[in-house]
Amino acid sequence: MAFNALTIIGAIIVISGIAIASLTARQHTKSLIYIGHAAVILWAVGLIIHIYPGINNLLVLDKVISGPLSRPFTLYFNIDKPMLIFALLILVPNILSNNEYNWRDISLSFTQKIIIGGGLITLPLLAWALQLVKPELTLPSWWWIFAINNLIFTCVAEEVLFRGYIQGFLCKKLSAPIAIIIASILFGLVHFAGGPLFIIIATLAGVLYGLSYYWTRKITVAIVVHFAFNLLHLVFFTYPLPL
Repeated sequence: MAFNALTIIGAIIVISGIAIASLTARQHTKSLIYIGHAAVILWAVGLIIHIYPGINNLLVLDKVISGPLSRPFTLYFNIDKPMLIFALLILVPNILSNNEYNWRDISLSFTQKIIIGGGLITLPLLAWALQLVKPELTLPSWWWIFAINNLIFTCVAEEVLFRGYIQGFLCKKLSAPIAIIIASILFGLVHFAGGPLFIIIATLAGVLYGLSYYWTRKITVAIVVHFAFNLLHLVFFTYPLPL
C-alpha cells in the first residue's frame, strides 16, 4: 500500500469546499445562497471524479482479480469522499431525517417492496444481457476491504450528494418523478468512464436508489440499497468488468 499526505493545494481545495458550505448555510441573501450551492456542487462533483490535484488516496488493492473471468481491479480508499459528506451535511442538515436510524417506522407497500427487491435482481441481469458483466460466483479474500470502502467512500458519499442533496432539492421545485429521473441521469453520467451502456445501468440503478429514498425519507435506506447492489455485483458477476 502507498500513501502520500494531502498536499497544500489539496488541503486548500478540501477546506475551501467545506468553508463555502458553512458560509452558504448561514446566508439569507438568495443570490448568494444560489452561488454558494452551485460552487459546492461543482466542488463535490470534482471530488467524485477525482480531478483535483494534491489529493492522494490510499492504495489498498493493486490489480487484484475477483475471479478468472474478471478484469484486474485496483482500489483506493478515497480520503476526499468524507469531506464531501461533511460539507453537504453542513450545507443541508435535513438530508438526515430526525429519526434517520429508526427503521421500525418504515412503511413500504407490497408493490414498493417488489420494485426495490426486483430492481436489485433485474438490473444485474440487464447488465448481463447488455454484456457489461458475466456470471461469476466468487467471494475474493479482499471482499471485506471492498465492503468497507464501497459502503463508506462510495455509497454514503454518492447517496448524500445525488439523493439527499440533488434529488431532495429538485423535489422542492419539480414533481417527484421528474426530480428522481434528473438526479438519476446525473448519477449515470458521472459513471461515464464505463461507457454508454454503463451509464444506462447506473441511471436505472439511480432510479432504484431514488425511489428507496423518496418512499422512506431515509438516506440510510438508499445507501443500503446501493451497497446491496454493488455487493451483488461483486459476488455473483465479473467485477468490475469481464475480460
